[in-house]
Amino acid sequence: MKRLLTAVFVAAFGAALVRAQAPAKPAAPSAPTREFKTVNIEVKGNKIWTPSFFVVKKGDKVKITLINAASAVHAFAIEGYPVDVQVNNAEGDNSKTVEFTADKAGIFRVFCSMHAGHVGGQLLVLE
Repeated sequence: MKRLLTAVFVAAFGAALVRAQAPAKPAAPSAPTREFKTVNIEVKGNKIWTPSFFVVKKGDKVKITLINAASAVHAFAIEGYPVDVQVNNAEGDNSKTVEFTADKAGIFRVFCSMHAGHVGGQLLVLE
């Protein structure tokens, strides 16, 4: 009986030692950050964010720098995401950055929540 207990103890100790020396599993890679820069411009009275079409993958972190070069204050919003900021056109105060995680796949409308007819675009989040 004493030999059996010794054998069980040695086997358990050996297994614990092997597990302790096994290399750790590598951490899952973090989602990439997709960075964009878009500028609000005015062409013949029409205000647009350019580029106005953004493509990312579900799970990506998204960072969009907004620069307002058009007249007046304009907003940048994405339907279905918590993005809705106003960007002034005054020199030195004409840029903002929005960041979010693309956690839903689909096509989402990009618009100015202040002047919906002025600017438009889309966010495409691939599965």
